Amino acid sequence: MSTDAGRDAHAYLQSIAGTSFRDVHWTRDTLVATRDFLGPWNHNIRLPFGVYTAACDAYYPAHRELLAIVAHALDGAFAGRRILDVGCLEGYFSIECALQGADVLGIDGKTLNVRKCEFVQSALGVPNVRFVEDDAMAVTRDTYGTFDAVLALGLLYHLEDPFEFLANMADVCDGFMLIDTHVALEEQPESIKGVWKPTLSDIRTFEARGARYQGRLFREFDPGTSQVAKDLSPTASLRNESSVWLTEDSLVRLLHDVGFEQVSRLVYANDEGAWWSDPQTNARVLLLAVRRRRTVESRVFPSLP
Repeated sequence: MSTDAGRDAHAYLQSIAGTSFRDVHWTRDTLVATRDFLGPWNHNIRLPFGVYTAACDAYYPAHRELLAIVAHALDGAFAGRRILDVGCLEGYFSIECALQGADVLGIDGKTLNVRKCEFVQSALGVPNVRFVEDDAMAVTRDTYGTFDAVLALGLLYHLEDPFEFLANMADVCDGFMLIDTHVALEEQPESIKGVWKPTLSDIRTFEARGARYQGRLFREFDPGTSQVAKDLSPTASLRNESSVWLTEDSLVRLLHDVGFEQVSRLVYANDEGAWWSDPQTNARVLLLAVRRRRTVESRVFPSLP
């Protein structure tokens, strides 16, 4: 990034940081202007006056499926439930769950993302959602309390320490955690979906909490990337230049190790075209981790006194 570009980027971030959407009376023109000021967008959210944050129909199928899974896991009852959306990006899932009746906390480490969330919240007038700018690694029970559901969608593979993060999530989660993430494969394809070519290390061993896990390092940024450039990369890591992609087996074992009693992978036929249809090609999985599963007493082999 050139010096002039760096100054412009810094000034843009300062302008965003100082923006507030409280008590704004929105018109179509001001919605469009603010949307464009904060763009580009990765979540497609319908705003008043027929305005969309990103007119991209391709986003809908996966987002609709994720919402359906959350609804099913909550037995359709959003009202009275507390939901944490960590790494909430632009707020699609936070806002959606709040509109369904849940009390939602959305957390993201980037000022740009949080302002986008606050803009959408203001435009749609959603009172039962709160957005906080914070590092995902700082989300603990002592700081934010406990939740019926935790969403970590497109986040885990941007973390340098998924081991501590998932231990913290097990501590704050009273119900279930939905995880959408890339994983490391034994035979890693050259590209994902034939488009994206992530820079990944060879398979290596990571030691954490007295256990050993397998995975690869993923390079988020080139060495020497400035923090302002990182701050303007909404879908990349917060600060770390490399992140850990665990293998699916290691990720499942880690979830059990930190206290989730049941972990299920949701599977899809290849012809459905879902993000998670072919983990061996897309290197992406969708996991539902349950903190405490229901127990049943066997009537064939009842417990002895």
